Amino acid sequence: MSAQASSPKEGTTECSTDVPSSPMLSRYDKDRQTTQTIVTTETPLGSPNNADINNDIIEYAEADTKYAWIIVAAAFCNLTMTMGTLNSFGVYQEYYLNQLYAHKSAVAISWIATLISFCMFIGAIFTGKIIDKIGFKITCFIGALVCGIALVLASFTHQLWQLILTQGIMLGFGASLIFSPSMSIVAQWHTKHRVLATGIAVSGGGVGGMAISAATQAMVNSIGYRWSLRILGILIASVSGCTSILYKRRVSPPKESNIRILVMLVKDVRFLCIAAAALSINMGYFEPLLYVPTAAVLQGGSAAASANVVLVFNAGTTLGRMLSGPIAKVLGPSNANLISSCFSCLLVCIFLLGVNSIPGYYVFSAIFGATSTLYLAINTHILAREFGTQTVATSVGLSMACCGIGVLIGNPTQGALYDKFDRPYGRFVAVSAWAAACFAAATLSYVVLRVIIVRKHGISHFSKI
Repeated sequence: MSAQASSPKEGTTECSTDVPSSPMLSRYDKDRQTTQTIVTTETPLGSPNNADINNDIIEYAEADTKYAWIIVAAAFCNLTMTMGTLNSFGVYQEYYLNQLYAHKSAVAISWIATLISFCMFIGAIFTGKIIDKIGFKITCFIGALVCGIALVLASFTHQLWQLILTQGIMLGFGASLIFSPSMSIVAQWHTKHRVLATGIAVSGGGVGGMAISAATQAMVNSIGYRWSLRILGILIASVSGCTSILYKRRVSPPKESNIRILVMLVKDVRFLCIAAAALSINMGYFEPLLYVPTAAVLQGGSAAASANVVLVFNAGTTLGRMLSGPIAKVLGPSNANLISSCFSCLLVCIFLLGVNSIPGYYVFSAIFGATSTLYLAINTHILAREFGTQTVATSVGLSMACCGIGVLIGNPTQGALYDKFDRPYGRFVAVSAWAAACFAAATLSYVVLRVIIVRKHGISHFSKI
């Protein structure tokens, strides 16, 4: 095969950092007249155990093209449906807790939301391997069908355990086949504006949360919760099923086995810091989403006021995710994560514990939603920067699995704390203290990550990393 080496080019990202980028060497196969590019990367930022990983990559298309923004639009639509459904569950939570299953404990009911999130995140461990085998398009299409069927089946249930199986476990695993690919494919197609592109894509969760929350509340009031589940199931299957057709791989899958890459990642201290932060955040993140709507009702608000709290929260998450790119560019990705988690901790401690009015809950939900979700887009950028775009599906998937473990630990714990310490007194002190402690732990993890990166690359402690 005749090959011609082009001059090395510097990989660029949207965020201005003082950490060196990875040079790439391209070779074109003239004999086969293919436009595919074999990229050999040196990895000063390092994939895990660099010497053990073969970094030859086949590029099927250039990054940062117009089609890359079509990928962002498709991911936005898919995340609107999956994360929007998850973020709107507060409407169902309030209905199940106060009406349909009022005789059940908050812990039992919280298992639905817990398992949706847990299965969506933990399933991401396996989606990397599935994507490598059958591609992004088919993986997401299957996920759309599973989600639709899960919600339709949930509409025919008559017992809580049946809801847990359908609206919890089945919906969660279906969503994982959409969520993780939609996160990683954007990182694959973008290098210059990766955080901005990922932020726009994940802002679909907030937009979906607003639209689906309002629609769900209206449907529950007018046609009942059963038909609301059926309509939502048909909508997810239709929208995500169609947009998944636009997905296509930009670079070849890694030659190493998925298991080997996973092992390499968990041996890397940088990844462990990111994973610990993701786990800690998700142990406390859902406290405002699940219990602030109930707090609004206890303060004399209507079901509409409860739904509006969820709506405002999702508006905040939309704004925060869309601004994650500019914020990361100004502060640096790691700095932005550290500051946002610290601010979220202080917000819960100072604001939520002192709020006892519905307008106050609106203000808190908007600010907390904006600051607490920056990590989603920024973590994806850090993982792609530190471990390479070729392994981004696996690294993002494993970090999402840590999010799922956090949800599995956090939501039942919050339910138990609420039942024992808060529900008898009509307050939310214990669950709020739990959420604050979780964000404090995430802040500590990001501090350690920053120190490691600074020492590894010999850069200033004041660098925008």
